Amino acid sequence: MCAVEHLVDLDVLADRLRPVIEQWRHAATVGPLTWRDETASWPQPITPDRADIQAPESLGLTLHRHDDLFEMVVWTGGWADVGYLLNDEIHNSRPEFHDVEAAYAAVVEQVEIFLA
Repeated sequence: MCAVEHLVDLDVLADRLRPVIEQWRHAATVGPLTWRDETASWPQPITPDRADIQAPESLGLTLHRHDDLFEMVVWTGGWADVGYLLNDEIHNSRPEFHDVEAAYAAVVEQVEIFLA
């Protein structure tokens, strides 16, 4: 397994996102943040319990609104996988970033596009 450079501290990102997640709950159903452990054996489980994770590799977020669905996974290596179904159309993107602030901005931007 190749080691990924850790550009984004996912714990810091999760802390930054919590206040805005509360705001999003007024417009959509927001699932729990989910984590994947870089050190876990394959297949790496995904869990909402941060305490189960030794080395966070990814942080996931889902939102539901009516028949629309948003999923985003932020990777500590500096990118996110984004997919959402909005008005029966599938949208995908892969923003890249180099630090927590840029990762936060990317998450907020993608969710705001979905909720607009």
